[in-house]
Amino acid sequence: MSMFQGAARGDQHLPSGVVVASFETYDQAQAAIAKVSGAEGELSGLAIVGNDLKLVERITGRLTWGKVALAGAMRGLGFGAFIGLVYMLLVPEAIGSVLLFPLLGLAFGILLGVVTHSMTRRKRDYASVQQVLAARYDVVAPQQSAGKAMHIIGQRGAAAPVADEQPAAQQQPVAERPPSPPVA
Repeated sequence: MSMFQGAARGDQHLPSGVVVASFETYDQAQAAIAKVSGAEGELSGLAIVGNDLKLVERITGRLTWGKVALAGAMRGLGFGAFIGLVYMLLVPEAIGSVLLFPLLGLAFGILLGVVTHSMTRRKRDYASVQQVLAARYDVVAPQQSAGKAMHIIGQRGAAAPVADEQPAAQQQPVAERPPSPPVA
């Protein structure tokens, strides 16, 4: 079963249920799911929801003509070697011409890298890596299994309904908290 299977069916809505725990990192949220799994808890319907998404672009350095040509050469060499191997499998008697494909890939890679860089040079002369990060990761469970999941994870006071859930009048409390004594 693929983790992208729901999206392929058109399942484009946020999971409904109760937030049973919130974490600062995705690894912590995964560890909470693993804890529920290890305790033989119900996993069906659990979800990790990233909130407050940010796009972070980290600059790795300046792009020079040499770096662009070298990167293009490596991509072209890899692609040419792949095409050469496929050609060798399809035409085994043409072993001599198989060496030609990596060299052609190398040349075209350099040419393509340099031409592409020359077109975007004034706008973007740096290399970077982009990632999408969330400020908080919530573990969401269906109403029926939320209490047990909260108990296993150990964050009883962290429950809050998800925005797409039923109105509060139709919800049933998951975990009862004793009333707090009045402050004198």
